[in-house]
Amino acid sequence: MVKDIFLSTELDIGTLEAHLSKRYSHNSLLSFKNDWNNFVLFCQLHHVVALPASTTAIRIFIEKQAKEKKLASIKRSLVSISNIHTAFDFKDPTKTAQVKVALGKIRLDKKDDNKQTEGITVQMLDKLEALLFHSIELKDIRDLCIWHLMFELLLKRGELRDLQLDDVCFDESNNGMIKLQQCYYPLSESTNHLLSNWIDASQIRNGYLFRAIDRHQNVSDKHLNDSSIYRVFRRANELLNLDIQFSGLSARVGATKELAKSGYSIHEIQEMGRWVSPAMPNQYIGNIERSERQKSRFKTKKA
Repeated sequence: MVKDIFLSTELDIGTLEAHLSKRYSHNSLLSFKNDWNNFVLFCQLHHVVALPASTTAIRIFIEKQAKEKKLASIKRSLVSISNIHTAFDFKDPTKTAQVKVALGKIRLDKKDDNKQTEGITVQMLDKLEALLFHSIELKDIRDLCIWHLMFELLLKRGELRDLQLDDVCFDESNNGMIKLQQCYYPLSESTNHLLSNWIDASQIRNGYLFRAIDRHQNVSDKHLNDSSIYRVFRRANELLNLDIQFSGLSARVGATKELAKSGYSIHEIQEMGRWVSPAMPNQYIGNIERSERQKSRFKTKKA
């Protein structure tokens, strides 16, 4: 039965698209699919039914999400759950008073979500390197490499998450490069050393470049997820003993600011960071008004 597919965590985009009443972009469908599969997994772990879901299940789910996700992600999850219930002509459990109250509380708790992400700086990276450079702990070696690599290449979380060992190449002089979107980005000598150190220490021979590590120093075969990357940057915050809070975007934000200070133009930074429009780099360096105009212009073009 079709419903059985929606009660597993194996829902694919094609099946989802066929059951939705409205047409959505590929990226939206991908987000809906991931949101729904995460909800189904949550329901399986808590031995409750996902379709149709109870109001209590929805409430507990978003309260759990609130510990790691931003408000926008939580609201999108509710939209995904709502769409699938509507597709099967079930009553929408996301519209109940109980869920609305829970979402309202989350909104208040996350009132600072829209504030500018704190950027990591070159000086902070130097301090982290001084703290961990001689460590033989895999977690230290991995995290030090992640902080520097994400900063140097202005990596998005998804780009870091999806990096494969095959995306790394070294020339005859052992100078490293990273392949992103069919382009090769050379690494500085220091980041090249950190990356080589991680590859050697982790003994990864194929597959994902950055992975989870358990307490016994065992390296997983699965890639880091967004929550794991967030924790890597939260750890940087703890090591530096700062009052600010880093996120998975902190390296990208910090690198953008550093490039702007060094005299690079917005369009040069846009190209280096692989942005579709200059809106986000403008926002990161504080050109909010220009950023909003460019976001609006970009949305108009897409429409």
